[in-house]
Amino acid sequence: MTSRIFLVGFMGSGKSTLGKLLAKEIRYDFVDLDEIIESAEHRTISDIFSFQGEQNFRLIEQKALHSLADKENMVLACGGGAPCFFDNAEWMKSHGTMIFLYCDVEELVARLKTEQEHRPLIRDLDEQGLTYFITKKLDERMPYYQKADITLFAMPDKAEAVEYLVKVLAP
Repeated sequence: MTSRIFLVGFMGSGKSTLGKLLAKEIRYDFVDLDEIIESAEHRTISDIFSFQGEQNFRLIEQKALHSLADKENMVLACGGGAPCFFDNAEWMKSHGTMIFLYCDVEELVARLKTEQEHRPLIRDLDEQGLTYFITKKLDERMPYYQKADITLFAMPDKAEAVEYLVKVLAP
């Protein structure tokens, strides 16, 4: 089994939830890239976006990602846009296994409707706006997500999803 697993996918796809369960099952450390960034920068992702802009955030994100090059036995939950900038997708693939957690637009809308207040990019959107935002962003990001070594389609049963991933990751 690879020593580094990178989980990618749209916000709400389950990267953190599934990542924690997978890490526990295979006895790896769970790492959240956004938490690494917030700790290093001493501010929230939201604040970085607001005060420094997306381009600066993406540079910080790339630096944080690359800082994990020597970390072994890790499941990393990446931010939704992480694989879409610079050479991040290729870098992940060359340093471990990249897994795309795929959810369709309807599933993402259902999941994100209850989390909007915690997600600045979608906080003020009504359901139609949320659907449009997700559809547009997912279309833009799909070419990057599809570079993943493994694609896991949304599975309602998290234990089943983890069992599947353990099986496909086994040597």
